Amino acid sequence: MAAALALGRKGYRITILERRDDAAEAGAGLQISPNASHILLNWGLAGQLAEIAVAPAELAIRRWSEPHAFARMAIVSAKDGAPHWVLLRADLHRALASAALASGHVELRNGWTLESLRQTADGVSIDAASANHRQKIEAAAVIGADGQRSRLRQHLGDARDLDLPGWEAWRTLIPAEKTSDFIRAAATNLWLGRDSHAVHYPVSAGKRINLVVIRRSAGDAEGWSRSGDAGQLQDLAAAAAPALRELMVQAPEWSVWTLRDRAPALKFALGRAVLVGDAAHPMLPFLAQGGAMAIEDAAVLAALLPPADAASGEALGKAFSRYATLRGSRVTRVWKAARSNAITYHLSGPLAWLRDMRIAQLGPDGMRQRYSWLYDWRAPRDGR
Repeated sequence: MAAALALGRKGYRITILERRDDAAEAGAGLQISPNASHILLNWGLAGQLAEIAVAPAELAIRRWSEPHAFARMAIVSAKDGAPHWVLLRADLHRALASAALASGHVELRNGWTLESLRQTADGVSIDAASANHRQKIEAAAVIGADGQRSRLRQHLGDARDLDLPGWEAWRTLIPAEKTSDFIRAAATNLWLGRDSHAVHYPVSAGKRINLVVIRRSAGDAEGWSRSGDAGQLQDLAAAAAPALRELMVQAPEWSVWTLRDRAPALKFALGRAVLVGDAAHPMLPFLAQGGAMAIEDAAVLAALLPPADAASGEALGKAFSRYATLRGSRVTRVWKAARSNAITYHLSGPLAWLRDMRIAQLGPDGMRQRYSWLYDWRAPRDGR
């Protein structure tokens, strides 16, 4: 949706083939940090998102069993005031879809899948299918935003399987009125434990609390939202600090998914085909940048492409090639940082003590400065 909106704003006519009948994912929280939120502001979504998102002023870091934060990080952008938003994926999806479809340049077809793709001298030829129809679609180019198991990535010659680092995420939404003032406060809270961690923050304009618990897993179950048995978290809850334990116990239900990632694609672009989001760089959520990187991808791609009325085949090819160069180095750094956090977050004993001491010594501003390379990034202007 971000790519469709960004390109539609430049006059391109976009057809989205969405496999699901409803692409919104209820119950999944997202953090949209300043490197991505400034893009959403530029797209005119400030008013819409301000009504549904929460802008926490800080990240508070605690040990799993201790109530007091040993470190805090200021997360408001020091560069131009771009907010750090936390919100539901479904809410962001609706905002992007509303803006994209209102532009008059974007058509959404739910329930359609890509069966085959051929690049031609004039563009691409796509065979698409729905439950009852098949259609050949001719287009100037194709953008693969088809997720971790991207078929378009395979078309570009990258058939590597996803990695299974050994983690699973349990997520839930809890009505805010059932929680304490501490839980409802506009802050992102990170609790670090041995082979586990938890993150929670308010969403839906503060009406609900998004809680995610990460734990070790040797499984390889498929599914983005399979049901979870709360009994499997009893030991973790029992060892948690009172506020975190109370929040876990209040969960009305749990959805579980196995975490997977993979090194960024060997090719982000080939000819008239280009990858964005998880199709290009599926990453672990331990830096909270999956959604932000997809929004960045869309903005960079749109900035590099010429206006629609000047989009020759040669111009498209050059823009895609430039996009691949620019995005490859940045998302690889983010992917590596997320992988590194998978180790750092889950230390125990003396190593955990050393980690906590070093983080605390940085202080709120030092912590923020440590990630200036990530949060202070800004999308290029058109043609750059």
